[in-house]
Amino acid sequence: MFKIEDGVIHGISYAVKLETVEFLTWRMNEDTFMYWLKFHLPSGKEIRIQVEEENLRDIIDEWGNGNINLDLVNENGLDE
Repeated sequence: MFKIEDGVIHGISYAVKLETVEFLTWRMNEDTFMYWLKFHLPSGKEIRIQVEEENLRDIIDEWGNGNINLDLVNENGLDE
């Protein structure tokens, strides 16, 4: 579980300002249809959380200031 408040995303064992995240990567677990989301930090460290698609979209929207049009559908079934 996570919460976003005042530009900070935090959970039970982490807290990070979204503005310090360099980039995000994610991969869907095809068994559970949940996403593993990684926050890549300038230190080379990563924070990894598991989220549902709606939460993934919310986090990416917050991180990208609403400037990212996320398309998770790929007609070829391959990562783009």
